[in-house]
Amino acid sequence: MNAILTAPLGEQEHLKEFFEILNGQGRKQEFTEFSSLLSQLNQMEKQYAEVLSELQTVKGQLSAIQDKGIKAVVMNGVLTLQEKVTEAKNQLEHIKTDISNSIKESLSLIKENGISALNKAVDFIGLRKALTDLRDNLTSSIAQTQKHINKINAVGSEFHALKEQTGNLGRVLTGKETKELTQRNEDKGILAVATKQLKHSKSMLERIRQNVTHTITAVDRLEKAANKGNEKKPSVRAHLKEKSQKAPAPKSPVPQKKQEHSL
Repeated sequence: MNAILTAPLGEQEHLKEFFEILNGQGRKQEFTEFSSLLSQLNQMEKQYAEVLSELQTVKGQLSAIQDKGIKAVVMNGVLTLQEKVTEAKNQLEHIKTDISNSIKESLSLIKENGISALNKAVDFIGLRKALTDLRDNLTSSIAQTQKHINKINAVGSEFHALKEQTGNLGRVLTGKETKELTQRNEDKGILAVATKQLKHSKSMLERIRQNVTHTITAVDRLEKAANKGNEKKPSVRAHLKEKSQKAPAPKSPVPQKKQEHSL
């Protein structure tokens, strides 16, 4: 359990106690599903931190660009993407805080009423909506990252063509033979380093989105397990009463006619 309950979310004492209750009452499925949920949330938090670190590296690489116009175009795109990723990371932190607080507030209720109160400890509908919103944010960030990669490549190609055309103009003015224009190599130069880093960031965001989808599925399974624990079996007395109500009423005996005696 210690491997799953990593800081900061899992190291909180009330969550450890919650897992002990799950384990002590033999609720293996809920234990497994909730452990998986927390593990995925913690993993996503680390991935977000890695993406933001990479974007910070990209900003440092782009700062070396001499042309102020090109630098402004590509830098603004990275800054916008950084804001969206930070927003998504904050969404995730809010989800984790809500889960932690909900369990802390409901722990006494679980102790009194058993694990059947699990569905009251977690707002499954609200959690599912928050995760869906987070996934939508990620989809938007992924699309924006690809759009910015394309923009950097387009700017790089335009700058490359302009540079070659300027070189040919100089050759014409000096009576030299012009050179054939070439396509920009997208794997070389400062912009290439930046786009490579952005492509990796995009892959990270896609993995986070996949983890969110898995987490939503885990929430669905956990809700079903919690609701299953709330199903009450009918008592024997209630069963007999229901059976007696369904049984057909006994027929009343038909009165027999008295036989007439002859005089």
